[in-house]
Parts: sequence; structure tokens; C-alpha cells
Amino acid sequence: MILLNRSAMIRQTQIFQLSWTRYLSKERVKPFDAMPGLKALPVIGIMHHFIPFFGTIGPKNNFFDMFEVLYNKYGPIVKMEGMLAKGTMVMFFEPDHYDKIYRAEESPAPLRMGFEALVYYREELRKERFDGVYGLTTAQGEKWREFRTKVNPALLKPKIVKLYAPGLEEIADELVSKLWKMKDHPEALSREIESEITKWSLESVALVCLGKRIGCLQDNLSDDHPAKALTYCSKSIPDLSFKLEFAPRFINKRNSSWFKQLMNIFDLQWEVSEKYIEDAKRSINEKGQATPEEDQSVLEKLLAIDEKVAVMMANEMLFAGIDTVAYAVTGLLYNLAINKEAQDKLRQEIRAQTSTKYLKACVKESLRLLPVLSANLRETSKDYVIGGYQIPAGTFAIAPNEYLSKLEKFYPRAKEFVPERWLVEKTDPIHYGNAHPMVTLPFGFGVRSCIGRRIAELEIETLVKRLLDKVEVQWTGPPLKVSTKVINSFKKPYHFKLVPAK
Repeated sequence: MILLNRSAMIRQTQIFQLSWTRYLSKERVKPFDAMPGLKALPVIGIMHHFIPFFGTIGPKNNFFDMFEVLYNKYGPIVKMEGMLAKGTMVMFFEPDHYDKIYRAEESPAPLRMGFEALVYYREELRKERFDGVYGLTTAQGEKWREFRTKVNPALLKPKIVKLYAPGLEEIADELVSKLWKMKDHPEALSREIESEITKWSLESVALVCLGKRIGCLQDNLSDDHPAKALTYCSKSIPDLSFKLEFAPRFINKRNSSWFKQLMNIFDLQWEVSEKYIEDAKRSINEKGQATPEEDQSVLEKLLAIDEKVAVMMANEMLFAGIDTVAYAVTGLLYNLAINKEAQDKLRQEIRAQTSTKYLKACVKESLRLLPVLSANLRETSKDYVIGGYQIPAGTFAIAPNEYLSKLEKFYPRAKEFVPERWLVEKTDPIHYGNAHPMVTLPFGFGVRSCIGRRIAELEIETLVKRLLDKVEVQWTGPPLKVSTKVINSFKKPYHFKLVPAK
């Protein structure tokens, strides 16, 4: 009898504790309006926070600097009201917080905001041209999932490395030769290296996409060469898109000169890339016999599945695959230039031709420090409670990955270039696995991660191997600085110096 009474008392106590815990947790959940951060004003939004001297944040050249100020001022969860015309952003500085949202949003199709101008161009202005096929950049929901499912096999198979390696080596050798000719002319090297790396990037992605060279790296490229138009578009589109997305609310964007210029550039990019795509299609049709699947270009593989998807994917590759890879490889060369010991170690591996482990570690470490994108983003499709705050559906959840990747709480020697962290045993304090897996995401997360990752890594590794085998890369100026315009870019001038490798 005593035992029964005791069991009943224990059960009642447990029920009371559970009820009390639920009550307290409910009481502690704060409304979205209570979240700290930047408050918007009518008409101008949050512009006043970025005014020099008087603003809460002040002007910032890149998102990394902005994230640092926000974290130090407001803490681990920060709201920015009306940062974009479409809604409110929340920055999560604890990986567990955005991890919960990102994983919950994986199915059926994660929402990731497309830039308003490009969405308008594809879905309204040139609606007949795209006919419901909007690509990976702007499509959402089922349309995005359907498109991604069709293109995945052509871009993610490991065999892609074997197929394109010889052609990419040839392209890399041409760039190395051009840069080497400028080694004794530092002013010319500083002036031309960005352009030459961009052309190398376009030539490389064109080979993978179209299955043929387009002549970007030829000497004395004429001003009317189509490749110049594509490189112009790849730099102008992020710049103008950034200006429009972050323009004050009171500006009528669609009547602005920026918007009209951007629509013309979208047209130019489509027309030039379409010409290359049509030329490639003719070459495929003129073969007279079927090419084995393992030897087909991305375009040829996709044409066999869906012609509209093939053309759209090729167009996006000839845009999104240029400056992104050029930035990544420039950042890697910079990190190797200012870390001679790592560069020498990598050169030994390259010449031994027995492994690429250290090369891959160098790529990962450089992208940790200098990612193409400063942050990842998801739009919430439902309500959440994160960090004690209500997060309503339609909120843009930001993972400030570049900033987090440079914090000592996640990585020892966080701001140093230490490729070894990707190679050492798990018991070593610097092992990358000691950090939360969601801290460093240079290629994004989950099903919406970068579809061109395998190709980008192949291009970067190929160039670095061909260059460092013959050349030592040095840096003779102040630290390289980053600015943000949709994607990150480096401020000029560059201070690379090339000398014969020992």
C-alpha cells in the first residue's frame, strides 16, 4: 500500500514538473517584435542605420563587417526589418539555431529568395521566351525541384572529372603562359590578372557546358568578341542587382536607370549565350553518330532529356560559373602567396603526383576564409520558435557563415590559413570536425547546395596544379580587401608577383 502511494506521488510530481516546464517555456517565448536589431522607419526603411558617423551601423564595404557589428551590438539573434523589399531578415549567430530551420525546410523544396529584377525579367518581361522554365536561380517550389532533378545527373557524377580533365589542363596551361609573360611587368600583371583569370574561368566552364572551346584566352581579344560581352555581363549583373535590391523603398525601381540598364544586360547575356549554345547544338547534330554518354558535354546530356532545360542550364552556367570560380581561385592564390610554407608543401605534393589531399585541403581552407558568398539564406515556410523568439513564416533566416568561420569559438587559429585542419586526426584540437557542421558552408546546404561544386573544384585544382608546378606566387602589397555586391569581390589593385619555382 505504501509502495503504491509512493508511486502515485512520484507520478503526480512528474506531471506537475512537466506542466510547469511547459508553462515556463511558453512564458519565456518572446514575440517577434521583441527581437533586438535594426528597426525600420516609414519610407526609408533601415537606411538611417548606415549613415556615416550618425548611423547605428555606419557604412560597410561587405557583409562580414556588418555581421560583426550586429553580433557585438545585439547578440546571437538579430532582426533587420525590411532589409529587402520582400520581408524581414533574421541573423542567427548560433549554428544550432539556423540548423533547425534549414533542416526543417529541406522538404519538399527549400525557399531561397531570387533577385527581384531577374524574377521579373524571366517571369514577366520575357515570359514567352522562358515559357515556365526559370532555372535554378529564380525557380521555387515544385518548378525548382523538377528542374534540379533533371540536371543533377549531368553535373554531379564523379565521371565528370575524368572527361574534362585534359581540356581543362590545356586551358590552364594557356593562362599560366599568359601570366608568365607578364612576370617582369608588375604594372601589367596587376592590371590584367583579374581579366585573364575571368577569361580562364569562362573558357573552362564553356568547355564543360558546351563541349567546345570559345577562344577567350587568345591574344588581343577584340572588343566585339562575344566572350567579352559575357564577362561584362557577369560583372555588371551582380553590381546592378545589389543596388536595386538594397535601394530605399521610396524609389520606383522599375522606372530607374539601373533597372532599365539591367534589363538590357539580361537581354545581352541571353543573346550571346544563346549563340554559343546554338553553335554547340549544331556541332552535336553534325557528328552524324551518337556520342557515348560518358563523353558527352553537359549540354548534350541534357538535350537528350529536355531541350528547354538544357538551354536554360547552359545559360546559367555561362553566367553563374564565371566570377564565382574566378574569385575562389584568386582567393586561394592570395592565401598561398602569403603563406609560403603551405605553398611549398603543396608544390611538393603536386610534383610527387601521388596525392591531391593537401591541394583539396587548401581549397577548403581558402573557401572557409574567403567564401564567394558571405552567408546562406532560407525563407521560412512556417512558424518557428528559435532561441526563445517567435519566428513567423515568410522570414528570411540568414546564416552568416563567413563571419562564424573566423571565430575562435569554432576554429582554433580561426583567421589563419591552416590547411592541416582538414587532414589531422579527430583528436587534434585544430581538426575541422570540432566545429559545428553548419558553420562553414561555402557551397550552401542540402538539396539547394551549389550544383556546380564538382566542376568548380575541378577547375580550381587543375589551374593551381599547373601554375604552382612552375611558378611561385608572391604578394607584395597590403592585405587583400573584400567588398560585397551580391557575391564577394576583391578590391583592386592586386599585388601578385610571379617568380620561377624552385
